[in-house]
Amino acid sequence: MKKKFRVKKSIVGAIVLAITLWVYTTLSNEYVTFVKVPLKVIMPNNRAIENPIPKYLDIEVKGKGWDIFNLLFFNTSKEISLDLSKQRIDKNDIEIGRQQILKSVRYVGNLETIDALPDNVEIRTGVSGEYFVNVEPNIEIIPKEGFILVDGPNVEPDRIRIKGNNKIVSRIKTWKTEFNTISNVANEFRTMVPLQDTLESIVAKSRQNVYVYGKLEQIAERTFRGIPYKIINGKAENYEITPQRFDVTIRGGITAVSEIEISDIELIIDANDIYWSNSSTAFVKAEIKGNVELSNPTQMYVYAFRNSNEKNMIEFANR
Repeated sequence: MKKKFRVKKSIVGAIVLAITLWVYTTLSNEYVTFVKVPLKVIMPNNRAIENPIPKYLDIEVKGKGWDIFNLLFFNTSKEISLDLSKQRIDKNDIEIGRQQILKSVRYVGNLETIDALPDNVEIRTGVSGEYFVNVEPNIEIIPKEGFILVDGPNVEPDRIRIKGNNKIVSRIKTWKTEFNTISNVANEFRTMVPLQDTLESIVAKSRQNVYVYGKLEQIAERTFRGIPYKIINGKAENYEITPQRFDVTIRGGITAVSEIEISDIELIIDANDIYWSNSSTAFVKAEIKGNVELSNPTQMYVYAFRNSNEKNMIEFANR
């Protein structure tokens, strides 16, 4: 039994050694291949890029397999750095040729750069501009059951600085965050979210991330009984209106609900709705101060019947 185990162990060792020697021999040979390399363009302070440019270029490199393997899988610093910051740019359109691209390849070790695809980059430039814009949270909040959002979502900082071609950045008024969902939350929350990067090669942002925060509370309801309404835009004195009062149930966070007084709830009927109604009904509008809402979304309404011994009209105020 031990002898068979030793034989199997020897076979496995031989296979591993053979594979190691094959890999070493293979990676010691010279190869030519294309590698995607990030493109970075550095402009003078008074100029900015107007058109989208490629994020990556395909660079043909030549060298040993070891160096190519490292470049493909481990090298995170490789880049094409087109530094135009010290050049005087008098025209709006610039064309960067193959030779300038290859000379701008950085951090590829012992590899030789042979070619680039595409072999030229067209850059349209313009006057640079810098502005502050508001950050808009693109966030979906899913509260834990029994809780409600009472504050937020808010953003910190709520403004960022953007810089780029003045034709473009002067028209940008807000900048959104990436869409994000925050689920099963209660009480307070605060999380970091990235800003959208749809204009990465054209607009530079003062920061890449912001904080989104807010507050949730347990849901509460409260009923106020016998609230009268008021009539605006006239007096419906020639009409019998029922009911005269309503019970109103509000819903919101426990703090906001506890702070509401009956004087914070106002029910309003427009006299014109009564006069022009074909169904003898008129809707009641509710205005409530504070961060609460009606618990029952069903529209409130009244019945309005003209008194038989009066003319079919509404006596409007100040007439």
